Amino acid sequence: MTRQLRIFLALCVSAAAIATSASAQAPSGAPPAGPTELFRTALPDMPGKQLVVVALTIQPKRADQPAAPGHRHPGSVYVYVTEGTARFGVEGQPAKEVKTGESFFEPPGALHNVMESTHPTEPAKAIAVMIVPDGAPLVLPAQP
Repeated sequence: MTRQLRIFLALCVSAAAIATSASAQAPSGAPPAGPTELFRTALPDMPGKQLVVVALTIQPKRADQPAAPGHRHPGSVYVYVTEGTARFGVEGQPAKEVKTGESFFEPPGALHNVMESTHPTEPAKAIAVMIVPDGAPLVLPAQP
């Protein structure tokens, strides 16, 4: 295992602990509208890249909700589910159900076209650890 991969995995585990702690301390009420940035830092061993950690609240898909066009990310994304079960999918692959304690990986530029809680009424929660080029947005539109 390379040194960079070991560091990345250690950061993922640390971020999961931070996100779980933050969600346990968060007041009850409506879930946040979008991802909450928990951490951001430059990666000295990867010039021009940043490590960004966000907390996600993944809502169930409503029956009357049209299919979303999806989105892309400019870098690698590792998602760790902290509560519930979520369904994730990228174009060209079957959607994957990811339970608490399991993870999902999105390669850079992949069309992420499925992200929903599998529960009919309760959201799932997760953290995403992203490698992002300096100055790039976290999310890109579905069409390049």
